[in-house]
Amino acid sequence: MKTKRILSLALILLLVFSLALSGCGSKDQPPGNNSEQVDNEDNAANDVADNNSQDDEEPADTPDNEGDAEPAITEYGEAPDLKELVDKGELPPVEERLPEEPLIYVAGTEVPLEDMPELEIGKYGGTLRVINPGSPGGGEWWAINREPLLNQPGFGEPGEKPFGNVLKDFDMVDDGKTFVFHMRKGLKWSDGEPVTTEDVRFAFEDVLHNEELTPQFPKWLSNLDGTPCELNILDEHTFEIKFKESYALFPYTLSLHWQTWDSGPIIQPAHYMKKFHINYTSQEELKPLLEENGLEDNEWYRLFSLYSWAGGGLSETKIGCPTLAAYVLEEMPDAQTAILRRNPYYFKVDAAGNQLPYIDEIRASTVASVEMLPMEIMGGQADLARQAISVKEIALYKENEEKGGYTVGLYNFHCPIPITFNYSNPEREWTEIIENRQFREALNLALDRDEIIDAVYNGLASPSDFTPGEHNPDKANELLDSIGLDQRDSEGWRLRPDGKRMELLIETSAPSTDFIPMIEIIVENWRDIGIYTTMNQVDGSLLGTRQQADETRVVISSWMDLPVARSNPYMIDWVFLNDRAKVSEGFRKWYVSFGQEGVEPPDDLKPAFDLYDQVRSSKTFDEVGTNLQKWEEFMGESLFLIIPVEDIAIPLIYNSKIRNVPESGNGYQIMANFAAEVFYYDE
Repeated sequence: MKTKRILSLALILLLVFSLALSGCGSKDQPPGNNSEQVDNEDNAANDVADNNSQDDEEPADTPDNEGDAEPAITEYGEAPDLKELVDKGELPPVEERLPEEPLIYVAGTEVPLEDMPELEIGKYGGTLRVINPGSPGGGEWWAINREPLLNQPGFGEPGEKPFGNVLKDFDMVDDGKTFVFHMRKGLKWSDGEPVTTEDVRFAFEDVLHNEELTPQFPKWLSNLDGTPCELNILDEHTFEIKFKESYALFPYTLSLHWQTWDSGPIIQPAHYMKKFHINYTSQEELKPLLEENGLEDNEWYRLFSLYSWAGGGLSETKIGCPTLAAYVLEEMPDAQTAILRRNPYYFKVDAAGNQLPYIDEIRASTVASVEMLPMEIMGGQADLARQAISVKEIALYKENEEKGGYTVGLYNFHCPIPITFNYSNPEREWTEIIENRQFREALNLALDRDEIIDAVYNGLASPSDFTPGEHNPDKANELLDSIGLDQRDSEGWRLRPDGKRMELLIETSAPSTDFIPMIEIIVENWRDIGIYTTMNQVDGSLLGTRQQADETRVVISSWMDLPVARSNPYMIDWVFLNDRAKVSEGFRKWYVSFGQEGVEPPDDLKPAFDLYDQVRSSKTFDEVGTNLQKWEEFMGESLFLIIPVEDIAIPLIYNSKIRNVPESGNGYQIMANFAAEVFYYDE
């Protein structure tokens, strides 16, 4: 089945679309030849690809510390708008803005070599317009401006070792219990202030260990007994994090593109955020800002979150907050629009020494609903769109491709849509049935995966290998009869043992256009075996509130990151740990509180958590991969959740003048967004 799926997608990519990328010179970058690849780029990229050493004593290799992998860069280039500020004396020269060892961005640095084997030296200039349903801070911008502390491009294989990004490199010692991190000397925040271990100390001591700011210390930074990890500051640019047990999973947590420097966090711009912290700024000094933001005198911690990137989202209060990402929030003309401009202190350069990013600014805006996206895109109002685009709209977009001035690419969306069950719903008569694996098996057998693939995805998807199942309604009915659901009411719907109708309410916020048609098929499939099933589309924030209150029954409202976890195993934390986790909220609380809160899973589901702890407690990166396979096998066999189809084809729509777009992509995780600092307009 897997071979068939790979061949099918390969044929689609070959026959339907090809992305022809060509380079062009630029007078804006004096170093290097802008019309040709740098001669040694392939060798440098191969060094990155081979970076999977298991030696505990060696630092993780990075593309920019490979010794002879790159020639010495003797001259740095910069964007014309920044050069103008330098000439006016309003900005230091580029050599002073970059760290001593900037990250040299070559093919394979952030996007896998197979997705973007060649990387062109680009041109400076232009605006990248992105549109997102609901909020300017979601979707495309959110993915573009993520900057993890470590890096691991694309979907590697289990056991591949992360390498440096914001941090220069790291050592894993003492059987994976201790991690020594080396910062880039000379690295600066976007306001020009130096990045040092004081920013790490502040993040730990004043944020993570402050109960008002962090009521519950993050589980991913805790020992298995629930106690916090130990931080040791070794010098101005070196710090150590120690755990009581092996934790080879830890570097993966820091290399995930949405577990970034500002998520968690373990680093904060101390010089800026101290202005909003009660330990450094008096109540009297904070009072005007508290009043301005409608907060009570004792709500300094809410004020802190409003002004911190760790608080999430885009808002006017974030303007001025220093960042390590490629773009800095500078304006919000209205609630639907955000303008971000290049970070003059960004730490990456191309192979010719030109400071990234190439594109001047990002303009992020919103539309009221996903249904409005096609009109905006075909009208030429977006330069990059992917997350809310459905394969059902391919023909429509292709028909208007030339007129709209955009290119449509087809990619493999490696994160399928899961069916998740709320095992901790307070109605025990209902949850006892859901907890029965035979009931979930019947639901799985009832699914007509072929119909979903054909009707929803135009044949551009495959049945899931994670939770495989034939379409066998007869067997599904037999299973339901055998577990005490053999009685029916006058309308033919199955009854629970307590005499009430067995009902399944599926709730969704429908974040992309394929959710509703897929759920409609699932509803009919389950009704066909006598389960009274309905669907309710609700606002995303309301659904999140209902999930956190354990009020939901069945939720189909987000994407699943399990295939991604095969290369970055920390992704399975998103199954258990985030606020919109793909398990019951009661289970999540039980797990993150080390059994002090929430609902304890039944014995037949508890291995999901025990096996995950084994993944986490691995001593080597290879062991992480081995333990991950055990966890994944249990999740699939137990039908903890159900994934109907996977390897869904997804369109990527981008301005036809943009270059350095990956030739193929890994959808939700990588696609093109994480390569945006090397996008450029070829005009």
